Order: sequence, then C-alpha cells, then structure tokens
Amino acid sequence: MSHQGPIEPPSGRGLLAIETREHRRTVLVTLRGELDLQTASCIALVIEGLRPEAEGVRHIVLDLRGLTFMDCAGLRELLKQNDYARTNHHNVAFVRGKHAVQQVLTLTETDKLLVLVDDPDELAPPLPSTTQPAPSGPAEER
Repeated sequence: MSHQGPIEPPSGRGLLAIETREHRRTVLVTLRGELDLQTASCIALVIEGLRPEAEGVRHIVLDLRGLTFMDCAGLRELLKQNDYARTNHHNVAFVRGKHAVQQVLTLTETDKLLVLVDDPDELAPPLPSTTQPAPSGPAEER
C-alpha cells in the first residue's frame, strides 16, 4: 500500500504530508509539515495500513527531515509507532529532523529510545568488498 501527498487530519486544521516508498523489504515514510495533536493520528493510519506481514516488509524508516514542528502529541505518536513496529518484529529507524524537532527528542531523552540516523541510505547494507583487507599486525605464534 502506498500513500502519497497531503493527508488532511479529521479536524480540517493543519496539514501533514506523508509519502511512502517501498524498496525491497523497507518502507520509507517521509513526513512534511507539522506533527501535532491534529495530525499525529495520520501516521498510525499510514503505518498500520502497510500490512507489513502480508507484504514482507521488515524495515520501516520514518524520515523526520521535512517536519517543521512537533509537539508532545507528535512525540507520543513516534514512540507508539516505535513500539508497534518492534512488537510486530520489524526494524524501525528515524531519520533525524531539523533542529527544532531534534531538540524535542533530545530534551525529552527520547533520542535514547529510538534508532536515529542522519540519512536513510545509512540503513542500506554495505556492498560486498571485492578485495580482502590486509592483515594488521604480526601473526600470532602458536
């Protein structure tokens, strides 16, 4: 299931754009706008609508770089989705947001509970090396 474009919260106030992209067994959920009391429930609708088990999804990445604001309701939703993913045996990571969003995570020490990365590409497994590294140091004697 793929969601693209703005999702209008039920109250009609505020706007949060959510876009999902799937690649192999990873879903990247990009958030843009304000994550607050009016929009936080939209994330649950999208993530729970992914049906990860049926589609073979193992990794969920929430990209926070496009958020311009996040309040405690938004923070609570991130923690809820972190727990939801882990309960369902999925890996979940969050791409660090702008300073204001990152500051909320740091001040509440939530940054210690979430897997945070600077770029979603950091989560891709490294390509296999074609050369073997040279041994470092002398060989041990037996």
